[in-house]
Amino acid sequence: MTDLKNAKLLGGIGAILTVVGIGFIGFILKLLAVKNIAEATGREEIFSKYLWAAILAIIASLVWFGTIFGSIMGMNSSPEMGLGMMGIGGLVAALLMIAGMWFLKQSYDMISEETGVKTFHTVGLLYIVGAVLSIIVIGLLLIVVAAILEIIAFFSLPDSVEQESGPLEVPEEVY
Repeated sequence: MTDLKNAKLLGGIGAILTVVGIGFIGFILKLLAVKNIAEATGREEIFSKYLWAAILAIIASLVWFGTIFGSIMGMNSSPEMGLGMMGIGGLVAALLMIAGMWFLKQSYDMISEETGVKTFHTVGLLYIVGAVLSIIVIGLLLIVVAAILEIIAFFSLPDSVEQESGPLEVPEEVY
């Protein structure tokens, strides 16, 4: 039995902080929680997928903010260039975010398998569908719902999880 109490607390608080607008601190706490879950279950792939999701989300945010800044600067010289930059940069940022959410979904699906908390599967699904549909307003609503369910998922984690072990070795008798 491996302890998940820290992951439960860190993830729950991190998810709450993300919803109330203190995203960076919440992000770090959720990252630590997923690391604890991966260590507790013995599946390091859970953390590596989540880490890829985080990296791609950060890159997407940087691309988006760079695009906004660049398009504002570009509009001074040519409105068409500014709008073109906004469209291409927005598309690249959206594709990076969708790829990141795909990794997040895979990580949350594994957490759901290992802990038995099926809400993680739902959260992952809502995040990916919300990312795809973020072009229209309904996607942003789905992301908000996923963030709220993420709080419930982390606080629903069991206090401990049984780590699967390999086959038992039977000592050979010496004659």
